[in-house]
Amino acid sequence: MAASSRLPVALLGSAVLILGVLIWKPWSAPRDPAPSAAGAASADALGAAPRSAQPLGEAPQLSGPQRQAALAETVRSAAPQAQPPQSYKGPDGKQHEIVYNRGLALSPGAREELKRQRLQQMRDQPEAISKIYGIGRDEIAAVLAGKQPFPDRLIDQ
Repeated sequence: MAASSRLPVALLGSAVLILGVLIWKPWSAPRDPAPSAAGAASADALGAAPRSAQPLGEAPQLSGPQRQAALAETVRSAAPQAQPPQSYKGPDGKQHEIVYNRGLALSPGAREELKRQRLQQMRDQPEAISKIYGIGRDEIAAVLAGKQPFPDRLIDQ
């Protein structure tokens, strides 16, 4: 009888303990304390901008190991092994090309926006457009000069 009378107390105690842990959340990331006047003054004295003064849209400064990890990821993702396959060997034993987004129907507005983006890329990065789409630099120059119409194959991929 004594054990059964302690059961509701034990259940209530464990529920309170679980609720307390959920409110406290020790696993969540520690929050930055509010910068004190002395901390802000020392940051200004060292020439570093306080964290709150960093402009929006600007990437935070990375530490040495973080910078190395970001560089390693950039190199890894640019490697040919990280790119999706361009061909496969079919059941007939022949190589077949994989064409991504084939039959993608674009609205007229989306086509015009994509055309505008490709023209801007032609102006900014002609060597990349030449390499990616297999179009000659002389053809890019002719399209930009208005001597040749915009090739639809740059949109219909």
